[in-house]
Amino acid sequence: MKRRLAVLVVLGALAALAGCGLSDGPGTGAPDAGGVPDGGGDGGTQTDREVTWYRDVLPIVQARCQECHVTGGIAPFALTTYADAKAMHTSMASAATTRRMPPWMPEDSCRSYVGSRRLSQAEIDTLAAWSSADAPEGSPADAPPPPTASGGLPWVDVTLDAGGDYTPTSVPTDDYRCFVVDPGLTQDRDVIGYDILPGVRSQVHHVILYVATKAQAQSKDGSEAGLGWTCYGGPGTSSSKMLGGWVPGSGATRFPAGTGIRLKAGEVIVLQVHYNTSQQLARPDRTVTKLQYSQQPVPSVATFVALGQGQFSIPPRATGYSASNTLVAAANARVYGVLPHMHTLGKSIRVENTSKGQCYIDIPRWDFHWQQLYFFTQPLQVSAQNSLKLTCTWDNYTDRTVTWGEGTADEMCLNYFYVTVP
Repeated sequence: MKRRLAVLVVLGALAALAGCGLSDGPGTGAPDAGGVPDGGGDGGTQTDREVTWYRDVLPIVQARCQECHVTGGIAPFALTTYADAKAMHTSMASAATTRRMPPWMPEDSCRSYVGSRRLSQAEIDTLAAWSSADAPEGSPADAPPPPTASGGLPWVDVTLDAGGDYTPTSVPTDDYRCFVVDPGLTQDRDVIGYDILPGVRSQVHHVILYVATKAQAQSKDGSEAGLGWTCYGGPGTSSSKMLGGWVPGSGATRFPAGTGIRLKAGEVIVLQVHYNTSQQLARPDRTVTKLQYSQQPVPSVATFVALGQGQFSIPPRATGYSASNTLVAAANARVYGVLPHMHTLGKSIRVENTSKGQCYIDIPRWDFHWQQLYFFTQPLQVSAQNSLKLTCTWDNYTDRTVTWGEGTADEMCLNYFYVTVP
């Protein structure tokens, strides 16, 4: 019974948001797959001249790589100078031609998304030609202007943390801990962007921001000794309203223009952190949340609506095991984006409106380490009684039966819709 309740709570609450770099909403000016240089000043591939770093490759790297591949970034090495790239040119060409990098999981044939990191064929050809020529440097005079910083929020109104460090448990290795963070609001404010910064990324599985009344959150906080409280399945408050979240690969998230999630005066945020210490000794963590408010009330207040399938049982060594579930829309709505979520055994995931024959997202090669909230370049209308379908597929390479669970070694099948209702 306890596991069943946890499934129901998480289906109403769990999230894992954003991707490497900034996830912008429509109209924010983020580049799409066709919005960056193709690797040469005259367009197309370079067949009649030497391909150089400054003239041809650096524009691609700036647009596609440097949100992660910078000093202190989430990538394992920087690509900010010619020396950086020269040392890695073979790996860069290989990753590009096999489309391992930049990480971008959705099939282009399904739908177009804001901030796509997909390389064009011309960009791939340019990187391959440069590497084949032993990565010539070229003239610094050909370098493009420095890129405009896009790895964070345009501004930050408040920075929040739990007020102290928390060291997760080592037994069990999955530790769900909730903390009260109070934005101190005396009037309603609409959140239009957030940035979650885990203190120890390697032991943080995911982070969820919930909204709660101050009295309920403080009551839960006082129920256990020490900082915060144990919170498997959800925050333990009467509301499981979600504000946002973080997973491996995430960066700052800005909601689509004209939308946001409303925080009421006096409400607080419950910061739920899922720690996993199976790969290292537990270390003190202080996860930080930055919020960006709209200067005026947003025209369309948004919410996250969950669709999940928790009744699956993946046999040992099974390949291509699938489960699905359908949500019937209760009212007309506008969908701006989707957030699919599985764990490490995930193989593929698909979300669609079967009533309208619309594909929302199709990820044929799931990668747990690169999850995010995908915003459509144009929002989609959902009519009352439309059927929205979620399908998950797994390859179970273990010798155990795997079911829904909150541990990293368990699995999930979940999608969130970022929606507004007229």
